[in-house]
Amino acid sequence: METYQKELARIKEILKENSRGMTVTDISKELNMNRNSVAKYLDILLISGHAEMVTFGPAKVFFPSRRIPISAMLNFTLDYVVLFDKELKVIQVNDNLIRLLNIRGDKIIGQKIEETSISIFRIPEMVEYAKKALDGNESSLEGSFEVEEEELYFKAKHIPTTFDDGEPGVTLIIEDITDQKVAQEKLKRAVNEWETTFNSITDMVSIHDKDFNIIKANNAFAEYFHSELKEIIGKKCYEIMHGTKNMHSSCPFKQIQISKKPATVQFYEPHLGKHLEISASPIFDENGEISGSVHIMKDVTDRKNKEKSIS
Repeated sequence: METYQKELARIKEILKENSRGMTVTDISKELNMNRNSVAKYLDILLISGHAEMVTFGPAKVFFPSRRIPISAMLNFTLDYVVLFDKELKVIQVNDNLIRLLNIRGDKIIGQKIEETSISIFRIPEMVEYAKKALDGNESSLEGSFEVEEEELYFKAKHIPTTFDDGEPGVTLIIEDITDQKVAQEKLKRAVNEWETTFNSITDMVSIHDKDFNIIKANNAFAEYFHSELKEIIGKKCYEIMHGTKNMHSSCPFKQIQISKKPATVQFYEPHLGKHLEISASPIFDENGEISGSVHIMKDVTDRKNKEKSIS
């Protein structure tokens, strides 16, 4: 394709001068060139996006492309974009990355990815995946790098690219996911703190869905029933607490399904040989419907025995 650059440039120039469009015959006469050759060059311009074609009846009319220049396109995105040539030299970089790195564009243009001092390009996978992209393999990675002593998290995609002259290259798109990562870390810490608090409660706490399945329980609950949590989660609450296949007559969840208010019950459980007190509170979904409940269970056997001895 390199031997056609002169002819392609001439056709593009003629199309720009004739914005109303030209047929193959028009261009052939203007350039004094064979129609078949003109048609071949026009196909190249169509494929590369440098020309557009509209059909009017049997005639095909060609126009200069109205596409946006790649330099402008790069600056439309909020991501950071770098274009590399076949030697992995930087040939284009968008304004977002220049501002982020606080450097001048001419300080990075022409540098090889392996030779640059820019921190994000010093990540070994950046070079490795760029080389793979030259071989036609798209790849992605996540990582972090420092900019002015601040750690930024990113998601990068290396995309195999073919430029107008037919030469291979690589488009590197870097997405800033710092806010997402920070939010995930905060959520993770919150979950860990909740788990620690949940398991530090000495009362037996369990969370049930609307079908009486235990979906969460603390360590005190598991220890009381001499079981591991994995043996309890997913079981019906009445299987664990009452050793039955049916709901207990004093089930507090049945009460809160009707009242939609917290309920507390006390009863003697022959399956355990214990007096229990269970307080249950409803869990509501976004529609205001009960989707489950939180149960706090206490063993009040000693208290009941003392009351009985006093009486």
